[in-house]
Amino acid sequence: MTAAAATAARADSPLAEVSGLSLDGLAGLDLVVDPGQILHLHGPAEAGGAVLRALVGLERPLSGTVRLFGEDPAALPRRATASLLSRVGWLPHRGALLANLTLRENLLLPLEFHGHGDAAARCAAALARFGLEEAPDQRPEFVTLAVRRRVALARAVLFDPALLLVDDPLDDLEEDPARALTAALEAWAREPGHSLLVTSPDLALAAALGARRLSIPVTPA
Repeated sequence: MTAAAATAARADSPLAEVSGLSLDGLAGLDLVVDPGQILHLHGPAEAGGAVLRALVGLERPLSGTVRLFGEDPAALPRRATASLLSRVGWLPHRGALLANLTLRENLLLPLEFHGHGDAAARCAAALARFGLEEAPDQRPEFVTLAVRRRVALARAVLFDPALLLVDDPLDDLEEDPARALTAALEAWAREPGHSLLVTSPDLALAAALGARRLSIPVTPA
């Protein structure tokens, strides 16, 4: 295979693959996220979150295989895992913002940690993308859930990941903020070089995102 053909093959390779995945509460999940794809994983919030945690190596499967960019994050050395996960945006359930920092500082911290000299400009651009020019100077406890969720999303895409994993983003949001967040999420996912895997028990989310829908095979209680 020529170098050009190898590059093309990698470009067409799945970003995320799950085969025969079993975790507490689910069994036999198969999924593939290809470049440029939006996939909605439908099912109980707990099960969807567990799948995403398995993908980033935070939860060990009972059985089955998990791959990100062809690699199993849980099987790699720490440095290799960090390099792999730098290509993935991760928005856990409820966002997991640091309560002792302002919303803006929650974005600046990872940028400064990774030595980005343009941290302030990157932070401003990420916040503007989600309509957040003012509120970020407050701490998370003093703003609405909708603002916190949008800041968490802005943080997840700071490094322009090829793949964004989002866990139940509309949970507890009222109709208007949920619609605005969905629109922002779809706009990001439609940009070249972006793919999205989102979990949610909300069936309407797949239609709103124009996503392919896949149901989680939940095991009986």
